[in-house]
Amino acid sequence: MKVDHISISAYIDDFSMITIVVNKPFPIIPSLSLVDDKKVSQPLTIDKQEYYDEVVIYKCRTRIPIDLKNRYWVTFNESRIPLMIGSIVRTAKFDSLYYDDTSLGAIYTPESTTFKVWSPVAFAMIVKYKPRQSDSFIEQKMSRTENGVWQVTLEGDHHLTEYLFVVNVNHEWIETTDPYAKSVTANGIHSVVIHLPETDPEGWNRSEKKINLRSKTDSIIYELHVRDLTIHSDSGVMNKGKYLGLTERGTKTTNGFHTGLDYLKRLGITHVQLLPIADFGSVDETKPDSGYNWGYDPVHFFSPEGSYASDPHDPICRIKELKTLIHTLQQNGLSVILDVVYNHVYKREESPFEKLVPGYYFRYDEGGKPVNGTGVGNDTASERKMMRKFILDALTYWMSEYKVDGFRFDLMGIHDVETMNLAAEKLKSLNPGVFLLGEGWDLNTNLEPEKKATLSSAKKLPSYSFFNDAFRDHVKGSIFPDGQSGFINGNQDARIKGHMKQVMRGYAGQHDTFLKAEQSINYSECHDNHTLFDLLSIRHPFEDEFMRRKRQQLALAFTLFAQGVPFIHAGQECFRTKYGEENSYNLPDSINAFDWKRCESFYKEVDYFKQLIRIRKTQPLFHESSAVLSEWKLPEGGLGFNLHLPISDIKENDSYWSNALLLFNQTTKQIFIPFEEKRWMIAIEDEKTSHRVLNEEQYRLEPLSFSLLYSV
Repeated sequence: MKVDHISISAYIDDFSMITIVVNKPFPIIPSLSLVDDKKVSQPLTIDKQEYYDEVVIYKCRTRIPIDLKNRYWVTFNESRIPLMIGSIVRTAKFDSLYYDDTSLGAIYTPESTTFKVWSPVAFAMIVKYKPRQSDSFIEQKMSRTENGVWQVTLEGDHHLTEYLFVVNVNHEWIETTDPYAKSVTANGIHSVVIHLPETDPEGWNRSEKKINLRSKTDSIIYELHVRDLTIHSDSGVMNKGKYLGLTERGTKTTNGFHTGLDYLKRLGITHVQLLPIADFGSVDETKPDSGYNWGYDPVHFFSPEGSYASDPHDPICRIKELKTLIHTLQQNGLSVILDVVYNHVYKREESPFEKLVPGYYFRYDEGGKPVNGTGVGNDTASERKMMRKFILDALTYWMSEYKVDGFRFDLMGIHDVETMNLAAEKLKSLNPGVFLLGEGWDLNTNLEPEKKATLSSAKKLPSYSFFNDAFRDHVKGSIFPDGQSGFINGNQDARIKGHMKQVMRGYAGQHDTFLKAEQSINYSECHDNHTLFDLLSIRHPFEDEFMRRKRQQLALAFTLFAQGVPFIHAGQECFRTKYGEENSYNLPDSINAFDWKRCESFYKEVDYFKQLIRIRKTQPLFHESSAVLSEWKLPEGGLGFNLHLPISDIKENDSYWSNALLLFNQTTKQIFIPFEEKRWMIAIEDEKTSHRVLNEEQYRLEPLSFSLLYSV
């Protein structure tokens, strides 16, 4: 509001503190009062005057505490301005007074549906709803509880009723969808009431409790994007780019190479990690082929994305088809990890969070501006009680309703340690073998360093595995082309070589990053940044492609045989390229599609990948925590490790190995390794499987190659 060329706004910052912000000082301090809806007035006392970022701030104290059930105005000089919600929502007292642990959203029964939404700062609330087969919306007032939950019960069967909340906050009425909506109409225009059993596909057992007892180190994660894996013209898939595309059996290229689901089954991987499938905002669901996105721009956290559904207009379809995908993968022996994005929202101002409780769900700096550690304009505040509840509610919903096997947390370092440990405790009570992993990058958000769920806090988060950037950087080098190169690039810096034992040990130990190797997600490529093939093309522009591929296969060997959890980006096994694009999050299918013709052309390399996986999975030596790793001396340019399993831990099986030698050559020349003992068998050499006995006194390790020897 402007009065005499002074721009004025007023905010509630505490239960007895009002902040008045003006663009220049009052020439004469006016007499200030606070007036509520009942025209009860009380004087305001100015405690202090501050200057901040080209504005003047007057901190004023009230005599009677603010009651958030009322509306207020600040009056002065015969003028008045509406009092807006300020940083009061970020106070400990607010969290204490208004925390509510009841169920929220549209709570359905065939006889009635109860709508519940949390907004302690709302003056009034209406649910605006349109029953199935109705052409118009009906409005119904909602009542407020002491904890700030607004609710109303509508009689009758409201399955597929569309609805919105109309909320009066900050002296204006505004419409919003339900943050707890289980489904939405196309592009998330309206929330939809869902009778969830109606969304179950054939063969789905609602009463079944999903239990996974596979250890983390027995796991091999394969990261893929729903659209990417089937959209290629020669995928042989009917439902290209859809949830159902990944459920089709018997799909092949025109030359008969297995694709899609059948390809995944044959790889030997244990977990499929899906890039975000919760409703996101950057693709028009009614025209899904007109845009592309990875999905890290969440809007509705409980509803599946509609662009992957065969009918985005049908609120049941997106749920049923995603369940069909999850069920099909699990029936084919593949566990499912969802990539979840709770660290930010697509557009803060348009989010139901911000409309319902302005300023609560996000972090702000001292000047009241949103912080931006995520790089997308907002950071959610997981440490606040109702945001923490929201995250836990969403996770338990996806686990119980969709029966997923794990979660990968995008930018997990934005979240706080307490929230993540509470989430782990809750999820493990539902499924003791749930796989939890995340990105522990330390980002510049407004949270004390010791509270961040970062890599440096890994030992405080024993249930979580972390993307290990140290593993990545020492194996392949920096993600930035002009950064330091890694071991596979031929970097013989003593510091790089000195770290390779940590690489093979999964950075586990009393004085290292992790409590156990299972906390280390070992990877050399993921959806972010250049594919390894493209990065090697940049780093070695004058080298023959054959040699660059050999470097990539060295990285694959480290990934699969280091202690910890192997993580593979879809297509890495066949040298996936994105044609030099470093960040393809919104680029077209021509860049992002999984190229089945390319994969087919590298069928020998794909078979080699399968053989490496088979060895890792069938030999306890590579995933038992008791395995002892020691260095094996090799000539310059070579790197060797002996992996030994104590006799007491060797299972009674003649085919199990007690020792393995892992030999790496980072040079473009042969390395000759003397062997005094001839008790070794050769399993892998120069990207080929072998079953021969080592007879020579000097073993020849080929240029840029990996060999695996063993004894029983």
